[in-house]
Amino acid sequence: MRSVNTRRQNRRTGAMLILIGLCIPIVLIFAAYSINIAWMQLTRTELRTATDAAARAGSRTLSLTQTAAAARTAAIDAAGRNTVGGKPLALRDTDVQIGKSSEGTTGKWTFMDIDENSSELNSVRVTGSRASDSASGAIPMLFSGFLDRTHFEPVKVATASQLDRDVMLALDRSGSMRSRTRTGNRIGDLQDAVEAFLNALLQTPQDELVGIVSYSSNSRIDQNLSISYNELMSTVNGLRPSGLTAIGRGLNSGITGILDTRFSRATAAKTIVVMTDGHHNRGVGPVEVARTAYQTYGITVHTITFSRGANQTHMRKVAAAGGGSHWHANDHDELVHVFEEVANNLPTLLTE
Repeated sequence: MRSVNTRRQNRRTGAMLILIGLCIPIVLIFAAYSINIAWMQLTRTELRTATDAAARAGSRTLSLTQTAAAARTAAIDAAGRNTVGGKPLALRDTDVQIGKSSEGTTGKWTFMDIDENSSELNSVRVTGSRASDSASGAIPMLFSGFLDRTHFEPVKVATASQLDRDVMLALDRSGSMRSRTRTGNRIGDLQDAVEAFLNALLQTPQDELVGIVSYSSNSRIDQNLSISYNELMSTVNGLRPSGLTAIGRGLNSGITGILDTRFSRATAAKTIVVMTDGHHNRGVGPVEVARTAYQTYGITVHTITFSRGANQTHMRKVAAAGGGSHWHANDHDELVHVFEEVANNLPTLLTE
């Protein structure tokens, strides 16, 4: 009886071993397939990130320099700082096109490859490729040769464009702006900086509308959005410092001004630049107002602090709540440079 049971047990064991032997290759096949699919998805994501970064960098440089060659170099450098499939993304000159994008009536953007010496250049189009004929070559599969595939060849295209922009400058005219500086006083330094800001905008191919809000204990719209930069400068040159520092009220006036449909453009990117030399000390808090501007109305809020007495920590929070950036300047020259940099760092949009 025992030998019969033993034989039966051996037969069962043998059958299980055969079944396991048949299942193991199937399990390995599915595991390899799943790993390869995950690897392909990861590299697609990496390629999209690298291509988008290259297009943005090229477009920003195009706005800063107005030079196609510099924009192409910036795009290629940015791509090389991103890895795709464990290897830096290499671009050839021909992978970066400098041209013009325009928005159609349906909201879809169209890129046109135009003469790179044209004054209408506003876009950089990047073709990121890991195909076999690309500068970086194809991506090897993790399980090479599986299902007759040895390599993966993803291609992504991204276009970044500089947009028409509506900008409100919310400027501090509180009493501390009378403080003396090496070049005169803070209000005079601010006036020089705004002039540099407007001059920088004149060098871009876009038509930026700019308005002026000023604030102290209270705020006001001094100049509605306009393309007449001479009038804007006359307004800024007429500011007279006095009172406290109600930054939140200044921001609220900026929102009112930039949303005024009599002057603003529905398709333009909207930005408020808030400058202060001190601490918020009157009225509604600017962090809350900046958050409303960004989350409710899609308005980006940048902040600039001027002088060592300015509350940089608070204004960084304002910029973060407003989806923007913060800059600081200690003296006249730094303030001029900051305003020029802000002018050249207004929104870039991925249009493809």
